[in-house]
Amino acid sequence: MNKSYSVIANSYDNLTHNDCDYNSWSQYLFTVAKRHNAKSVVDLACGTGKMTQLLAKRGLQVVGVDSSAEMLDVATQKCRAVFVKQDMQKLKLPRPVDMAVCVNDGTNYVAPHDLVAFFQAVHANLKSGAPFVFDVSSAHKLQNVVGNNVFFVDDEQKTLLWTNSLGEHTVTMNLTMFTRCGTTYTRSDESHTQHIHTQQFVEDCLSKAGFTLVEVTADYGKTLTADALRITFYATKN
Repeated sequence: MNKSYSVIANSYDNLTHNDCDYNSWSQYLFTVAKRHNAKSVVDLACGTGKMTQLLAKRGLQVVGVDSSAEMLDVATQKCRAVFVKQDMQKLKLPRPVDMAVCVNDGTNYVAPHDLVAFFQAVHANLKSGAPFVFDVSSAHKLQNVVGNNVFFVDDEQKTLLWTNSLGEHTVTMNLTMFTRCGTTYTRSDESHTQHIHTQQFVEDCLSKAGFTLVEVTADYGKTLTADALRITFYATKN
């Protein structure tokens, strides 16, 4: 079993293009950046650098942070931002930045007992008053859409089988990738665990870490409803 985001790194962008509107999300993030006159941004769990690239194109100085070397290898081909291999839960930047973002479920990989410490690490690397914008997959999504479900993606070169198992507070995702090599296929496996965080729990953790909540929306600026799949939090450092 390979470590997370090593097997699917080269296919990640194609796998996430249907339900991830990075262009719309980046517009929301850039609006927040302008509101706070932010020039420097850290993109946490940046993955293949899709958001890093979009923010950099808008003139922001972006540092992309991710723990997967394979994902960062893809990211470095997209733009000239600075990319750092680092566990975002132990974030340590050379100097504080004007803004922090964490898009596309990165916070769901943080266990509940570590969430305050993660937020504190972000807090320590931000300037006073700086915004922190991130999302979580909602409990509704993980329990009713993703949990105990099977997905697959198939093309001429690769086949991905994605099997999920819902626990009491987690979803375990087992991914099997078959990659074509001539007339044969090679198999690779990896496993992910996402944690279910309720909106109230996240808000409480932000407060304990020294953040003031500005607004909570669905999918970066949309009206939040009970069946929203993605919840976006916009907070500022006290």
